[in-house]
Amino acid sequence: MEPLKIIILWHQHQPFYKKEKEFILPWVRLHGVKDYYDLPEILHEFPSIKQTFNLVPSLMLQIDEYINYKTIDKIQRLTQIQPKLLSYEQKKQILELFFLCNIDKMVIPYSRYRDLFEKSKDKNFALNHFTDQDWLDLQVWYNLTWIGQYSRKDPKIKRLFDKAFNYTESEKKFLIDYHIEILKKIKPQLDLLRKFEQIEISISPMYHPILPLLCDSRSAHEALPGIPLPEPEFKFPDDAMNQITEAIRYYQHVFNDNPSGMWPPEGSISNEALKLMIKANIKWVASDEQVLMQSLKSDYHSLAKFFPYKYICEDGEIVIFFRDHFLSDNIGFVYSKWNPIEAAKDFCNHLERIRNEIYNKLGSEALKCAAVPIILDGENCWEYYDENGLPFLKALYTLLSDESNFQTIKCSEAINEASLDYNKPLRHVRAGSWINANFSIWIGHKDDVAAWSMLSKARHRLEEVKDNITTDQYKRAINELYIAEGSDWFWWYGDEHSAENKDQFDILFRWHIANFYTIIGDEIPEEVMKPVPEYEFKPILKEQSKKISPNIDGKLTDEDKWENAGYFDAKRSMSTMHQIGELISRFWFASDDEYAYFRCDTIHHLRPNESIQINFYYPVEFKIILNHCGFTIDSEQDLTLYKLIYASDEIIEFALCKELIYGKYADINDKPKIQLSIVTISNNASIHYPQSGKIEINLL
Repeated sequence: MEPLKIIILWHQHQPFYKKEKEFILPWVRLHGVKDYYDLPEILHEFPSIKQTFNLVPSLMLQIDEYINYKTIDKIQRLTQIQPKLLSYEQKKQILELFFLCNIDKMVIPYSRYRDLFEKSKDKNFALNHFTDQDWLDLQVWYNLTWIGQYSRKDPKIKRLFDKAFNYTESEKKFLIDYHIEILKKIKPQLDLLRKFEQIEISISPMYHPILPLLCDSRSAHEALPGIPLPEPEFKFPDDAMNQITEAIRYYQHVFNDNPSGMWPPEGSISNEALKLMIKANIKWVASDEQVLMQSLKSDYHSLAKFFPYKYICEDGEIVIFFRDHFLSDNIGFVYSKWNPIEAAKDFCNHLERIRNEIYNKLGSEALKCAAVPIILDGENCWEYYDENGLPFLKALYTLLSDESNFQTIKCSEAINEASLDYNKPLRHVRAGSWINANFSIWIGHKDDVAAWSMLSKARHRLEEVKDNITTDQYKRAINELYIAEGSDWFWWYGDEHSAENKDQFDILFRWHIANFYTIIGDEIPEEVMKPVPEYEFKPILKEQSKKISPNIDGKLTDEDKWENAGYFDAKRSMSTMHQIGELISRFWFASDDEYAYFRCDTIHHLRPNESIQINFYYPVEFKIILNHCGFTIDSEQDLTLYKLIYASDEIIEFALCKELIYGKYADINDKPKIQLSIVTISNNASIHYPQSGKIEINLL
């Protein structure tokens, strides 16, 4: 039997963080030293593994500014200040910013950093009692923990990890300089692997815009008829084309070659966007399997996504790959919790099942034409893995190197006459992205629409004044709008995603719009000076405020009964990564003297293949598994199940006797926090809440 061909595409991207003379967020540098260097570096150990790396110019431009010492980020600036010179406000900023990482993987393993973290939970204590050495050690540790696994092999870096505390100013300066040295290696490293023909480098448009929405904001109605749209409507296909061509020019400048392929931001395609990529001489593009499903309708079958498709229009043709989101999301969200060897085996077992299914259902010729596209961000998931994912990747690449079963290929290598002729060409696609085959994340919320309207007014204003301003003014003005067209600003509007620095994206977006008006000589509109969202702090985890005894009936007729309950907001717990296949929006908890009450707000009624698993870890370990038929309880302990109430209708509600929840602690007054997690399981995904760690709650 033919080996199964596998495409692995890592998408490397960051929005443009520069504001005035500083990068206000540090993620280009920190992910650069942890991920952008390490992810290609491992390939030298596995020369038979071929991959595609997609680069966004807005990321690479910022790396250029770092390595040429043109711009530093806010974390660098705060790190460079000697502790004795830190102001009170700067110390507050350090406490807010220098623990923004995965606490379980990047703080807890290091005793000194963990100690500083625990003490910093009491901000007043830290501000008033941290010594200069405490501040210096914290400055070093935050930057040190982001160092990637390959760079940690350097004896000079290993020395800093081993030392652990009492760092010096000279060691701190060396560490920050070392970050820049790693960043300097990234482009030459990628170019070398490209010249070795082990990787292909593709691109995204210049500032990572959603191309279909630039072409015509009404494309959002193809998947979501009737959703509100910006006023005036945004319809500037020339902007989309210029974002594409500017990215191609950047690639030509860096690599002295032309790119063959493109990952359009967020896998977003439409008929008009595809035509633009064809005109730009892009040979292949990638999107998501759900876009293919919605485009083929009744002609879609479960194996269709494993074949490249030729798209034909009056302007020419282009090849489209459709991402397998189950396997891609397993790397992004699931395997970080597994033993790395078992995770790699599970991944390859899935591939083997796909191989057998293609062969058994479609035959050997089909297997020769098939290729499984695995596409995901190359930075955000690794901090959830042990050792930044290196043991998992080594185990995976070892198994994938067995070319009797599998063959990894670059995207361009999947394009041949036989593969493209296997299926009928596409002549129409339904506009959509990799998230639910629509654009809801970027234009579905009122804040999204408000931001798009602000951008659209500015873009229409430029058309009105372009003949009355200088060429230099026009270039600077349109570049501000190109940056504002980036997808990331709209990712953070609305209530779908949450992060500590979410407000910074709104600030940056409006800052570029304000710059535009200043450049053309207009007064800045009042709306541009105000935050787009009406910020109201809504925690992801809210504690119960007083004892309540809600009636367990599965009905939403009396929502006031849960008014004083606590909750975990599953919908808002998504952050830089988003996993599709959500089943719950919010998980509630409450108690009275006798019972603990729980409620699951589901996206839809659970189907036969869907379940919600609530894992209680402490004080008593057991699981409650909810499905469309009812519930089951699983425990290795001998639980006495009494006084249990359950109801499922509009919502799922259940109550457990507090004696079951607390076990041996049931009779004490000061009861411990309950630790739990939630896993939702469907055909699309297994989603863990939270992605890392546990939910800790107090019952009254």
